[in-house]
Amino acid sequence: MTSAGPLRARDVRGLLRDSFLVFAVGVVLGAAWSWRPSFWYDEVATLYSSQRSRPDLSNLLGHIDAVHGLYYVGMHYWFAAFGASEFSARFPSALATGAAGAGVVVLGALISTRRVAVLSGILFVILPSVTWAAAEARGYAATAAAAVWLTVILLAALRFRRWWLWALYAAGLAVSIVLFVYLITLVPAHLLTILLLREARRSWLGWTSGTAAGAVVAAPFVALVRRESVQVAWIPPLDGHLPRAVAEYQWFVGAPWFAVLFAVLVVAGSVALVRGHRLPPVLSVALPWIAVPMATLLAYSLLRSPVYLPRYFTFTTPAVALVGGLCLAALTRKWWQSAAVIAVFAVAASPSYLEQREQWAKPSGMDFSTVNGFAGEHLRPGDCVLFDKPAWNPTSLRLVKNVRPEAFDGTRDIGLGTTAASRGSLWDDELAVPDLAGALDSCSVVWFFTDYERDTERIIRHTSNEVWTLPPYHFEDTEAFAALARSGLRIDERATFNVTQAVKLVR
Repeated sequence: MTSAGPLRARDVRGLLRDSFLVFAVGVVLGAAWSWRPSFWYDEVATLYSSQRSRPDLSNLLGHIDAVHGLYYVGMHYWFAAFGASEFSARFPSALATGAAGAGVVVLGALISTRRVAVLSGILFVILPSVTWAAAEARGYAATAAAAVWLTVILLAALRFRRWWLWALYAAGLAVSIVLFVYLITLVPAHLLTILLLREARRSWLGWTSGTAAGAVVAAPFVALVRRESVQVAWIPPLDGHLPRAVAEYQWFVGAPWFAVLFAVLVVAGSVALVRGHRLPPVLSVALPWIAVPMATLLAYSLLRSPVYLPRYFTFTTPAVALVGGLCLAALTRKWWQSAAVIAVFAVAASPSYLEQREQWAKPSGMDFSTVNGFAGEHLRPGDCVLFDKPAWNPTSLRLVKNVRPEAFDGTRDIGLGTTAASRGSLWDDELAVPDLAGALDSCSVVWFFTDYERDTERIIRHTSNEVWTLPPYHFEDTEAFAALARSGLRIDERATFNVTQAVKLVR
């Protein structure tokens, strides 16, 4: 580990400059074109949950989704201030990405050289899984920021040995666990780091006290999450697709050539680093950070129940970047050489980056934003609306309305059953169309939002390893259409988007 001597003012200014530049690049890369993709299921969960009243949000988190509770609470106030457009909903993730990149630079400077710190920060902000998280209205980018800054606090406490740093570590640990419970796996990872850095004897009391205090504060939250564990029952078991999930989806999603180049960099860099007999401090920090959470959650998935998803490991991306930065610094001696290698990685990442920002970039090509925009332009006051449940969505297409409810102002929502807010649930219930005969009789125009037409079966395998089988679908063959026809309604027009169609029926 680096010396415990005081930092010179020039060093501090340089560190602030480097970290700010990486922060700015991370924010710009993350935010650029983030408004283009249509919202998908998980993001609409953020919108619909976070914009509830505080009592309704508390009721929700007491029943389900407490694991995302701190993020929802933060977004509740963000949406109140800035609205819930595609850009504003995703911009906090871009900010978190920049903050995490700055943290990588600071952490690298604490345990290595400026060169390693800056190269690691740049690699971090172009990692495909990081640019994905930066344009996602979920808390994954925030988990990376929390993990890296918690580790910065740990290393600062080890270096400067001040009691208040251990108190800050305790608070940071509690907040990190509440932000995302999987960050509890950083506790054994940090313990292993302390042992590898040979700091255990001098820091044992501070670390154990800080960890115990943080764990006690977070314990009620962990207990609540355990009671709500049914919400992850959908996660598929581990199978033969695990190697690809780890090697590509976990850190390099959508960029297999980036993954190959990164593997080459690590192998070549490791060869260059073996000259020494002691593990570099960067690896003493990064390797436990990568290996311990993954080993813990894979073992739990094998022995108890599945909890592994590649995106859940976004909080380990700073460690991956540190390994890459160390190896790149070992292989290149001049800045222009490092810049050339970074440029190669940027080129390898660009197809994934551009794909992440296409209109239908989200899982299954979900198109809720686009359909919501159509509704705002074409629905008229007094029109009745109904939402079907398509094969590619876990709930009904009411999510189209949840994106921006004002697009449906003045319409008659005749299919709404029990509301989510009244039950402390994520989603509202739908009434079956055949049970709506009386309500349908009073409608002169009905807009029915349903699945898109398919002549053949379609199979979708997600990066989460979920496999969705979409059977052939024709709206006019469904019970819903038969019920609408019996009430005297006929198809007047229809609009098909990516995976959704809006059908207008009139008398």
